[in-house]
Amino acid sequence: MEVIEDHHLHLEVPDPHRSLTEISEDEINLPASDDEDEAIAENKAKAADEKEEAGVGDKGEMNGVMVLALLDKIIGAVDQIQQTQAGLEVRQREMERSVTGIQGELTKLSKSHTTTANTVNKMLEKVRKVSVNVKTVRGNLEKQAGQIKRLESNENELLKRRNFKVMIY
Repeated sequence: MEVIEDHHLHLEVPDPHRSLTEISEDEINLPASDDEDEAIAENKAKAADEKEEAGVGDKGEMNGVMVLALLDKIIGAVDQIQQTQAGLEVRQREMERSVTGIQGELTKLSKSHTTTANTVNKMLEKVRKVSVNVKTVRGNLEKQAGQIKRLESNENELLKRRNFKVMIY
């Protein structure tokens, strides 16, 4: 790549050897004199003459070189953008594969969760049935305990009277 030097593109850097002069506020607010206006006009005319003397050919070459340099920069930027775009596309494909894998795993997890929930519901239903059966058995045992106590009390009374008969159940 070429380095282009154009005096229009350079920033003006102050000369460290120039001396600064103090200007009063009165001088700042003074209108420009006719001599100063003429000097400014002469400087502009000289600058225009110098540009014309530089020649149209030099300007055309310089503009052509500048255009080529700018086109080279643009091509470099476009290449960089295309490389970045290709990298982003690769990352996008990788992310899509990862997301697809995650979705598959979530589907498996969901099915497993549904199966587990169904199993738990079946077990809870069995526990409820067992609980009802336990309550029924407990009630029957309490009835039998009451009957046994009555039989024992009846037996004790009969033994006290010594008048008993053998009963076979």
